[in-house]
Amino acid sequence: MPESHDFFVAADPDSTRLRVRDALVREGYIVEDGAQGALRATRGSLGVTLLIGALAGERTFHTRLDVQLMVAPDGSTVARLLRGSGRAVLKGGAIGVARGTRAFEQAANAIHAELARAGVLTDSAPS
Repeated sequence: MPESHDFFVAADPDSTRLRVRDALVREGYIVEDGAQGALRATRGSLGVTLLIGALAGERTFHTRLDVQLMVAPDGSTVARLLRGSGRAVLKGGAIGVARGTRAFEQAANAIHAELARAGVLTDSAPS
């Protein structure tokens, strides 16, 4: 299971950040600005998830994702989606891990679709 997903974008970091933010908001995340232009996205309730674990619904299960934006040597932008440090195993055991994986994949797909729709995605790769 990949821990990150890189999106290679033929656009400046600011417009890329806006497109990534929009994609995550449409997926139900609350997106906040992080250090050095990064984004921090959370969805669901940590308290509810810790209380009922795997019984939490798909959108109420607590998920955290981080996005780092970097400029590559060729001047293109790289947006790296990272799994958050949420300890999914403590939030519902194996089912919690599966939910965290599914949420990560859904977010990666949403970002991919948004960047492709805008015509700025040049490549993408999980890692």
